[in-house]
Amino acid sequence: MPSRKTVRKRLVAHLAGGACLIAAFVIVPRVHAQAADWKPELIAPPGNVYGPNDPIRLRLPALPVEVLQTLALELDDFDVTDFVSSDGRMAVLTLPQPLAYGEHQLRLVENAPDGSIIERGVWTVSVRKSAAFREAELQAAVTLNALYRIADDDLPEPVPKREQWNGAAQLQGAVADGNWRLTGQADLLASGERAVLPRGEEGGHIDLGSFLLGYENGPVVARAGHHSIGPDSLIMSGFGRRGVSLGVQSVRTGAAATAFSLRTADVIGFQEGFGIGDSGNRTDGVTFTFRPLSGATDALYVSATYLRGEGPSQSGDIGTGIVGDTTVVEGRAASVIADGTLLERRLRLRGEYAATRFDFDGGGRDLDGDNIIESHENLAAERDDAYHALVTFTPWHDKLVGGQPFAWNLGVENKRIGTFFRSPANPIGVSDRELVRGFTGVNWSAFDVQLSIGRERDNVNDLPLIAQTETAQNVLSLTYAPQPAYEPLPDGSLPPPSWYGQPLLNLSLIDVDQDVVRAGSGLTPGALNKVRTLALTASFTYPTWSWTLGHTIGKSENFIGQAPDTKTDASQLSASFRIGERWTLGPSVQWSRTDESDLPPPFTVSARRLETLTAGLNVGYLHSDRVSATLGYNLHRSDASDGSQDVRTSDVIANVAWTVVPAREMRPGLTLALDGQWHDFDDRVSTGSNLNHYQVFLRATVSWLPTW
Repeated sequence: MPSRKTVRKRLVAHLAGGACLIAAFVIVPRVHAQAADWKPELIAPPGNVYGPNDPIRLRLPALPVEVLQTLALELDDFDVTDFVSSDGRMAVLTLPQPLAYGEHQLRLVENAPDGSIIERGVWTVSVRKSAAFREAELQAAVTLNALYRIADDDLPEPVPKREQWNGAAQLQGAVADGNWRLTGQADLLASGERAVLPRGEEGGHIDLGSFLLGYENGPVVARAGHHSIGPDSLIMSGFGRRGVSLGVQSVRTGAAATAFSLRTADVIGFQEGFGIGDSGNRTDGVTFTFRPLSGATDALYVSATYLRGEGPSQSGDIGTGIVGDTTVVEGRAASVIADGTLLERRLRLRGEYAATRFDFDGGGRDLDGDNIIESHENLAAERDDAYHALVTFTPWHDKLVGGQPFAWNLGVENKRIGTFFRSPANPIGVSDRELVRGFTGVNWSAFDVQLSIGRERDNVNDLPLIAQTETAQNVLSLTYAPQPAYEPLPDGSLPPPSWYGQPLLNLSLIDVDQDVVRAGSGLTPGALNKVRTLALTASFTYPTWSWTLGHTIGKSENFIGQAPDTKTDASQLSASFRIGERWTLGPSVQWSRTDESDLPPPFTVSARRLETLTAGLNVGYLHSDRVSATLGYNLHRSDASDGSQDVRTSDVIANVAWTVVPAREMRPGLTLALDGQWHDFDDRVSTGSNLNHYQVFLRATVSWLPTW
């Protein structure tokens, strides 16, 4: 963005010709005001409250043209002179976009002939919803569908009701004044079938999805509803849950402290309130963030988190994961993260250390069914730790090679996660891992190259009875996406594209080798698995159509004879056409072939070939802005050379829609539609599962997008 001084110089040169002067400021008769003492006047709006779209009016005294040519108007340090028009003696500022709620600075300056800048007026313009509130708004997006099945044949049991209805609403609002601001958002769900709603048959026909209430007052921030806390870490990752949090933050230093209480196993619907009433299904904690280097707040970022949680066991916990298991587990976790940049942000260093104490069976599990948990049925809590280190380096930020920007980055990552490391706020996090990975990327002109080389070892703790494996994974991605520099023709139009259109080419290679490095669990040291995948994709875009072609080659080898070796070839072709102003056409086809090898004794699996073919065609017709139709056909075939599989599936979906009343501002809209579905499933091996049915619906959709 140019500096204020540069903007003014540019504006003075522009006004010197007088072209913008007449459009920007009113010309009055030559009654000269004194250059040293004149002042403009800001005209208060009706009710003394500016709305986001209200014009801003300044009354100017009678000034000569020579003075008007030197005036510039700024709003929040941006030059807005070009948006000023005249209304008698008034200079009227009308912006192309609404102003945000809050206070804005308006400034009128005069560029004197000697090069000095004379400030003629400075005002604070407060944009408010009303005299009572600076901000007060409520938005809704409501959709309600009513369906009636007018025809059907051979529908599978249980046959759904002939009359159906469903709906959804997204609500969002805010109220603010002074230093405080209250916000809220919620998703409502509705259905004639209560079983599909969060509370099931026990609830009503309207239920609650996710919601979030927020309150801010200066440094204080409070949240209640579905939200996540703090930065992503080893102990808290993707942990968006229903709950409450309260924190304080400093805008000047970036420091913040937040205490939270979230439900361990998430819940939706009109149940469980804010989700913190059950102490056996709750995660409590506190997180701190601060930037210790004053004067360079973005150079170093430090975060610390401590939490304690209880909740139902998750699949994958040691000793759990049994269907119907209701064991309550308990855990504590702490993490410290430091993330900083050096060398003018070219070097980034990030490190994290975390420790956990996790009880995988809580108070124990009744394994013998006598309703008494004995000492041998209660596992002791396990302690473990983890760390993650990341270093990235970008040699330069503005390098040019051949007149094109050249960007190069490289980095190294090291992560170690203990065997018993587990946090209640990261239920899907993996354990037993030690990773070392290097990566680099180059972007120049139309080329982008990404390379990653990593090696990961599991079971890093000393567990002699469990085999230890090591996996080497290498990933290479090459992309070529040239951007044509079209020069306009003499008549101003653009030349036609090249015969190959706008291309985008990509090649990706994934190479995975897994070896047993320590014997155990019936495995001996040596090669275990090897997987190679090569994918080629080419896309070409034209003004009215595009097409994409892809091919994938894969090979998988198992060196201990527990799984068949496989070779896979897969191809995809799709296109999209716009025919005239009304028709669209989208054909697609996918084909794959997989060859499986024999398995040695004691297995009795023989070599076979699996082939699949999926073809589809989508047609769209736009009769007018209110009437449209779509038709889609999809065919799927799956065959096995040994006769174990022979399936044909066909699907047809059709729709005709008429927008009777378009949704507009506060007026709801109405759309009538005719929907049809036909499904045919032909299993030539297990004929008892064959299906052939269709159904046709009349549908009425009411949509409403009100804003208050």
